[in-house]
Amino acid sequence: MVEPATDSPSDSTTTDQPESLLDEGRTHYRQGAYELALSCLNRAYGKSVENGDQSQLAEIANDLGVVYTVLRQWSQAEKWIREAQLRFVDMRDYDGEAQTLGNLGSMYRARGDLRQAAAHFQLAADRFHLVADRERRATTLKALGMIRLRQLRFLQALATFEAALESLPSPTFIQRLILRIISVPLRALHM
Repeated sequence: MVEPATDSPSDSTTTDQPESLLDEGRTHYRQGAYELALSCLNRAYGKSVENGDQSQLAEIANDLGVVYTVLRQWSQAEKWIREAQLRFVDMRDYDGEAQTLGNLGSMYRARGDLRQAAAHFQLAADRFHLVADRERRATTLKALGMIRLRQLRFLQALATFEAALESLPSPTFIQRLILRIISVPLRALHM
């Protein structure tokens, strides 16, 4: 007989505070319990509406959109991520806005809309550059490069991968080597 895991959260929270519900929702998400994640996040959203915490509302809306993306419920995913994006824009939180743009890119990629995915990944990379988040900019540019490969835009993909590697704050030896290799054909073509 298998013993039940002792480190998993209970199905009901010990507190009804938005922060606790948000944390529990994220834990359920990481464990693949998406319906439980939605339940916690929706309750957290309701409590945050009562408190009027705009930053928390934006975070929760973004997380709801991510869960709906995994569940392939596109209209709900887009609705929640766009709400989060608008809240972050209203607060002039460019980091949060960049995150939502990246999540929209991921949603469009999952839906198979590569044009929209590329556009949103590019916007997210630009915002991450604005807030000097080199690591997340590199990750976003890598995702954009993969989209360019799927679109059979090989030179754009190489240029995007080059930009991703140049964005890394501390590239490894292998990453620096790959950057040198990628740079050769791009320099030859003056890109």
